[in-house]
Amino acid sequence: MAANFKRLMADSREMSRRSFFAMVGWGAFTVASLAALWESLNFMNLPRTALYEEPAAFKAGPPGDYGVGSTTVLTDKRVVINRDPDGFYAISLICTHLGCTPRYFNDVTSDLVAKGISGIKDPDTGLAATPANPALVGFKCPCHGSRYFRDAVNFFGPAPRPMDRIHVEVAPDGKLFVDRSVIVDRHFRLKV
Repeated sequence: MAANFKRLMADSREMSRRSFFAMVGWGAFTVASLAALWESLNFMNLPRTALYEEPAAFKAGPPGDYGVGSTTVLTDKRVVINRDPDGFYAISLICTHLGCTPRYFNDVTSDLVAKGISGIKDPDTGLAATPANPALVGFKCPCHGSRYFRDAVNFFGPAPRPMDRIHVEVAPDGKLFVDRSVIVDRHFRLKV
């Protein structure tokens, strides 16, 4: 046994280039394996990260703040609150094509009418874009050009369907409570 130890000590004093790189390689492998094990154990202790996402439900102003025929765009919440003679309804301001945020415009149809596109008619209001009156209000997606009427019905572009209608109700404190996580029927209205 002592002879083997003596031989090991004698050999270890003379280090070849090959044995040096072998030791460096095994050392790097050990460090990388320990780091991977540490990260794997850290992953098991989820959740450690905070989500910086807006909550799906929020309160808007009191119903009196919204006039009949008004469209209130809350870009930071990605919600639109519309009020018509039948009541309130809210729209999730997420394009149904690829999820961009459409912008509100007082005129989303006159350029289409100028190009000769006809038959643009809002199914809810019955208003039609004609050469005599080409401008209708609505939303236009800046990403790929999808267009929607004020009531979120798509009429042009790659969007496959209307934007979602979301739940709105009056909270106990008298303000409008909007919940983006609850999708409602297109004909839902909050009567106040």
